[in-house]
Amino acid sequence: MEQVTQTKASKPKAASAPTVGLRMKRETKKRIQAELAKINKKEFGRMVRCDELIGTALSLLTERHIKELQDASFTNADRLESQYRDYVKKHGATTKDEFLGKILAGNEAPKNGSVTHPKVGGA
Repeated sequence: MEQVTQTKASKPKAASAPTVGLRMKRETKKRIQAELAKINKKEFGRMVRCDELIGTALSLLTERHIKELQDASFTNADRLESQYRDYVKKHGATTKDEFLGKILAGNEAPKNGSVTHPKVGGA
């Protein structure tokens, strides 16, 4: 018996640049659509596309914005690990337990005030 293999007919490729999906929160999508509506509220000219708006916004990012986004993504554990590594670079090899002991004893002032110890004995 002969086996007949079928191949799927592929769709012809579009002549324009390919597009891709992008995941974002609904609120972000609504903000983008609202901004596009404002931008495209004009009498003449073609419609400004989402890609153009986002491309322009990305070109306006500064190093400060990038640093803020990076810092906002850190968990408390990430900040603690970063402080520990900085401490080791500055003071030499030490265990994480010794480092935590210094922070809790108040002997080592953490940078940015991100880790503080509670007051003992009331205000």
